[in-house]
Amino acid sequence: MEKKTKLFIITNDQNLRQWFEEFCRRYRDIEGRVLAEAHDVERRIAAIKPQALLLDIPSLGFDAALFQRIKAVEPHLPIIALTAAGNAGERLQSLEQGAYSTIEKPLPSGEEVHSIVSNAANGCRQRRDTARAVSEMRERCEADRLNLVELELVKGLQHMIGETEEPVSIFKHSFSLIKHYLAFDAFAALVPRQQEAEIYVYPNVALSEQIAESITGTLIRKMTRLAEQETKIKVVIHGEAAGPSSSDDLRAVVVPLITSNRTYGYAAIYRSTPFAYEEESVFKRFCSHMATALEKINLFEEIKSLSVNDGLTGLHNHLFIVSKLEQEVQRSQRYGSPLSIIIFDIDDFKEVNDRFGHLAGDTVLVELAQMLKKGVRSIDSLGRYGGEEFLLILPETDGSAAVVMGDRLREEVAEGAFSYGEKRLHLSISGGVASFREDGSASALIGIADQNLYKAKSGGKNMVLYDGN
Repeated sequence: MEKKTKLFIITNDQNLRQWFEEFCRRYRDIEGRVLAEAHDVERRIAAIKPQALLLDIPSLGFDAALFQRIKAVEPHLPIIALTAAGNAGERLQSLEQGAYSTIEKPLPSGEEVHSIVSNAANGCRQRRDTARAVSEMRERCEADRLNLVELELVKGLQHMIGETEEPVSIFKHSFSLIKHYLAFDAFAALVPRQQEAEIYVYPNVALSEQIAESITGTLIRKMTRLAEQETKIKVVIHGEAAGPSSSDDLRAVVVPLITSNRTYGYAAIYRSTPFAYEEESVFKRFCSHMATALEKINLFEEIKSLSVNDGLTGLHNHLFIVSKLEQEVQRSQRYGSPLSIIIFDIDDFKEVNDRFGHLAGDTVLVELAQMLKKGVRSIDSLGRYGGEEFLLILPETDGSAAVVMGDRLREEVAEGAFSYGEKRLHLSISGGVASFREDGSASALIGIADQNLYKAKSGGKNMVLYDGN
């Protein structure tokens, strides 16, 4: 059952009150309450939680304090100000006080008022849902933070490493925890790259330049291959240097950051006095956590690239773009926001492969992918749906607007040319549009778009079709 929009109308104009009473009877999805006075509106708003409020400025007089009182009770409530015809001052004052929109009296058609109220109410629901989600997230984060404080420090280190994506972040977090377990003057880590190595030094006390050089030297010597070839060394010291001092008595525990498959670098701790066996054992345990985290980073990047991107075009692949559509459908179901998709297909693509070869076809697919990618908005998602088909997801876009965008992209393709060696190929694309409906699904959207694409192909190609279904 569709939820009704709760609407407050504040006016002491009898004719206007009758108009809105009839309006609410006509539009059954609106549950309206007409109030003659505004003195008790804050209590009513807090109790009933309307999704929109109509304020008749000409009958009540402009009252900036009223706007502020309403916003204080419910900041997400959209206020639609009714203003006198031609009174720009009332409109400007209302908007300055945070009104969602204004409507001039005499009122326009009921359809237009209904559209404004519905849009305002949908936005109100979305903002309230977002605020509620943010509040719940903050509560969960705060609870997690308190739980982490209570965890043993070793488990806390493991948790931090598991949630970190950059090596430098792993070392920074590790240093902040290790120093609570072990006494040392400095912590350092080395990460090898292809033709360079990065060394991060985290002093626990102020270090001299000589000691800093000694620290980096011990790590570099552990990397035999680095000493045998020209390698660029990047050193980052997170601390201040002290006065001159000797590094002759500097003791170190250097541990490889190794897993069963690979060595990801080295980590070390330093001080002027020897480390006990137990201290070395604890540090090795920490290093095993760091190595696991570095391995996760490496695997994550590899899997992400394979699971998200199409190997030829670089766009999102079929699995990812369909998953993204399912997420957008859920968002539209939750917030009532518009959503459309377009499935594009290259016209007569088989002829390109048959005449010029599959390498030419691959070149066309790559160039078309880049052309489409440049033509979409940052909020849109574009992926290779399969073969020569591309799926474009358009959040916050209805069917008519999707057709406009689809036609623009289609015209750009038709007016352009694709390069293959010295050849210039001219092609066109067709598109099928589908728009989200409340009872729809991702597969239903794709099915409708596919049907419209088929009609576009059958109807002459080089067109974008949307029949409103």
